[in-house]
Amino acid sequence: MKMKKYCLITTSFCKNCSEPSKEQLKNKFNYDGDLSDIYVNFSNEFSPYETENIPNVGITKRRDLVYGKIFLLRQFIENNILNKYEYLCHIDYSDTKFKRSFLEMMKDIETKEIEFIISTEKNAWPYFENIQTWVDYPLKNEDFIYLNSGGVISKTEKFYNLLIELEKICLEKTIDFWDDQGVWQYYDLKVQSLNKDYTSEYFFSTALLDDTYYSMNENNIQTKFGTYPYLIHDNSSFSLNLINRF
Repeated sequence: MKMKKYCLITTSFCKNCSEPSKEQLKNKFNYDGDLSDIYVNFSNEFSPYETENIPNVGITKRRDLVYGKIFLLRQFIENNILNKYEYLCHIDYSDTKFKRSFLEMMKDIETKEIEFIISTEKNAWPYFENIQTWVDYPLKNEDFIYLNSGGVISKTEKFYNLLIELEKICLEKTIDFWDDQGVWQYYDLKVQSLNKDYTSEYFFSTALLDDTYYSMNENNIQTKFGTYPYLIHDNSSFSLNLINRF
């Protein structure tokens, strides 16, 4: 069977809740692709407050995020996406929205022959002081040089293989990575540097930003880097809340 081009995936979990429909996902994210190409990696078996159903995922404060966005996501892609789509985009569920076209974004990625790109954010997470202890070289404490795991675009097989590596890191290292982003951060700093969206060309993570970091240009959000991001990610409670303002 011929592989399809692009799919959008999000991860959602909560104890005893209902799985969102594809139509709900389309409206929530302002997604302009085909309904058959949007997916939710979903579970109603655990939450941040009820983690007894989570198997061993290593040492971490947020076992729910590591389990859902690494272990379950790998299984979901293996069962539903692998060998079916050439590219995938995975985004956070609760605080993201497309300001521009998903399809145009994916076409741009394909045209530029980008195999993998992950979003960045202003401050390092986990905290800079923590990640510095993971490596034996001095890190730079600068804006938008550290990854954010809330937005990834990748060739499907590459992303799947990366998740396998992240699982191994979780189970083999005696480090509290805090959450899934900590595991990605460790991989990027310690194992192999990942291609990051330093100028918010595709993803705009707004945690700890103020209004000097963007402007409105003909109803499009223009970042201070001069880019027009496709996806807005209002991560953390200290965000610009752009998905609800525009």
